Amino acid sequence: MWVVNVASLALVTLFLPGFWLDRTLENWWVVALILPIEFALLVTFIRPILVLATLPLNAATLGAPTLFFNGILLYLSSLLNPAFKIGNLLDAFIGLTIVTVINTVVTSWLGIDENYQFFTTILKKVGLRYGPHTDSTQQRGLLILQIDGLSFPTIQRTLRRGRMPALSAMLARGHHKFLDWQSGVPSNTPAVQGGLFYGKRGSIPGYRWYDREKQRIRCSNKPEDLRDAESIVAKGVKPLLEGGSSINSLFSGGASNRLLTLSAVGEDEEKKIGEYTDFSLFWLNPWSYSVAWIITLWEFFAAIVWHLLSRFRRRKRIIKRTFMDAAGRALANAMFREASFFWIEQDMERGMPIIYSNFIGYDEVAHCAGPDSSEAMSTLTSFDRKFQRLRRIMRKPTGMKYDLVLLSDHGQSSSVPLRHAIGETIEELVTRLAGGTVSMQNVIDPRRASVVSLMGELDRQQGRSWLADSSRRTLSRLSRSTHDTTIEQPQPVQLVVCPSGGLAHIYREGSERRLNMDEIRSLYPGLIEGLASCEGIEFVIVLNLDNEPVLIGKNGVRNLVNGEVVGDSDPLAKFSDIELWNSELLKLANCEDSGDLIINGAVGKKGHIVAFEEQIGSHGGLGGSQNEPFIILPKSFGTESSDLRSPEALYRHFIGRK
Repeated sequence: MWVVNVASLALVTLFLPGFWLDRTLENWWVVALILPIEFALLVTFIRPILVLATLPLNAATLGAPTLFFNGILLYLSSLLNPAFKIGNLLDAFIGLTIVTVINTVVTSWLGIDENYQFFTTILKKVGLRYGPHTDSTQQRGLLILQIDGLSFPTIQRTLRRGRMPALSAMLARGHHKFLDWQSGVPSNTPAVQGGLFYGKRGSIPGYRWYDREKQRIRCSNKPEDLRDAESIVAKGVKPLLEGGSSINSLFSGGASNRLLTLSAVGEDEEKKIGEYTDFSLFWLNPWSYSVAWIITLWEFFAAIVWHLLSRFRRRKRIIKRTFMDAAGRALANAMFREASFFWIEQDMERGMPIIYSNFIGYDEVAHCAGPDSSEAMSTLTSFDRKFQRLRRIMRKPTGMKYDLVLLSDHGQSSSVPLRHAIGETIEELVTRLAGGTVSMQNVIDPRRASVVSLMGELDRQQGRSWLADSSRRTLSRLSRSTHDTTIEQPQPVQLVVCPSGGLAHIYREGSERRLNMDEIRSLYPGLIEGLASCEGIEFVIVLNLDNEPVLIGKNGVRNLVNGEVVGDSDPLAKFSDIELWNSELLKLANCEDSGDLIINGAVGKKGHIVAFEEQIGSHGGLGGSQNEPFIILPKSFGTESSDLRSPEALYRHFIGRK
C-alpha cells in the first residue's frame, strides 16, 4: 500500500497545478517516500479528534466534513515538508480526491482492499469495548444477507452471464443449496420481514394501507407506522434476531444492535451507546468512508448516464427519472452498501450470534430500469465484489464461525404503469367509476426510506450541545422534502386508494369496518364491475353477503373460503399453484386492515404485470417473478420444500437453529 500511495502521489504532482514537489531542493525524493507515512500518522491521531468534535454535523450531512478534514491534514503535511507544495486548501482537497480515486482503482484491481490496518484495528477495539456485549461461549453464528427485490429467475440469468463471479465460485464448491421460495402476498419487504423475523405477517396488507381505527393512511417508510406494525407481530413470540444485529432494515427483528433500522428511528427511550458507537465508527475510518463517498459520486454520475441512455429506449421513457432519483440510487447502491459491509465486519469481529443486513441497491434501480436490465445487474456486480471480501474474512481461522444465508425477500416483475396501459392512473380510474372524489396523498417515496433512516439517527442528539442542536435543524431541512404532504381535494373525500406496486387497496373513508359487495354497489354503482372488467386489472377481491372474500375476474368468480368457482373460467387458472395462492389471497383478504376492495394488476403471458405506481419493475401483488425470491443456504441445514412455502416457514426453520 505504501508503494501505491507513493506512486499515486507522484503521478498527481505531475499534472495538477497547485500540487507539486519542488525538485530544486536536495533530497526532494525522500519527501515523496515519507509523505504517505506522515499523512497516515496525522490521520490516525488528529482526524478522530476533528471528526468526534463535529460528530452530530457529520451524521446530518452523511459525514461530508470529514472529507474536508482529510484535505486539511494533507495541507498540514505540506507545511511540514518544504519540498512538498500545495497552493491552498482547495488544491489539497482536489489532489487528495484524485489520489484516493487512483488508490481505489489500483487496490481493487490488485485485490488489496484492507488499508489502514493499524487504524482499523483501533476502531475494532473501540467497537468491541463500547458496542453490544455478546456471549463469548457461542462458537457458531448465523449471517443473513438479503438482496432486496431480486427474483430467482433474474439471479439465475445474472450468474449465467458471469456478473457475480464470487457467488458463482461459492456455489461451485457444493456446500450450499440454491433454491427458490414463496414470499406470499403482499410481496413486499415489511410483510416478508414480519413473517421472517416473528413468524407472522400481522396486519400489513401492503406497502401502504388505511388505518380504520386512526382514520389515516399508514406507510411502511414511516418509522412510527412501522413501530406500531412491528409491536403487533412481535407479541408473544421469540424474535429471530434477538441478541443480534439488524442493518438497513425496516423491522428490527428484536435485534439488540440496530443500524439504519427504520422502525427504531425516533423512539422515546435513549439510544443505546453501542448502536451510536457503531454508527459513528464508520465516519472515523479514513479508508472505508473516503471510498464510500467516491463510489457514491461515481454511482450518481453513472445514474445520470443511464438516465440519458434510457431516453433512447421507448419502454424506459414511460416513467420520469429525476436528479433526486439519481441521488437516491447513489446512496442506496453505494453509501449504504459500504456502510453495511463495514458494520457487518464489525459485528463479526465482536461475535454477534446472528447478523441480518438488507441491500436495497438492486431494488432501487430495478424499479426505474427494469429487473433484467444491464443497469440493475451492474448493482449486483458491485455487491459481489464486497461479498468476495466478506468471504475472505469468514475464512479466517480466528473468531466465530458463521453459517451464511443469502436470500431475497421478494422478486420483481417487469411492469408497465396503469397510466400507460389504459390512459388513466388508478386514482383517476376509481374517481371516474365511483363518480366522486378520491383521497390522494404523497407519501415518502419508497426509494428514500433508507435516507430518512440515516438522517433520523441524529434525532436523539437534541440538547447535548449547540452543535448537535444546529445539526438537528439541518436534519429537519434535509428531511423536509421527504415528509408526506396531502394534496387537497374537493370535499367530501369519499374513497381512499393505497397503491403498493401491482396491488392496491380501496377504502371507504370514515368507515370503521369493511364494507361488503352490496354495500359498495349501493354507494358506488358500477365500481366493482368497472374495476373487474378493466384491461389493466387482473382481479378484484371483495366480501360477499356472508362476509366471505370472493375473487372476481373477467370471466369468473372464485370463493376464496371454499374454492368454489362460478362462471366460464377460474380467475386463478393462469397461476401455477392455485391452492397456494388461494390460501395467500384468503389471508390477505382476512387481514384486519385490508381494503373494502383489493385489486391486482393484470398479468401477461410472460409474467409482465400492470403496476399502480410509476415503475417498469414492480412488486407487491401476485403474478410473474415478484413472488419468486431466491435463497442460498448451507446444505447442512437439511432444508426441505416445506420450509420454503412462506416467510413464516422460513422463520420456523431458522429459529430452530439458534
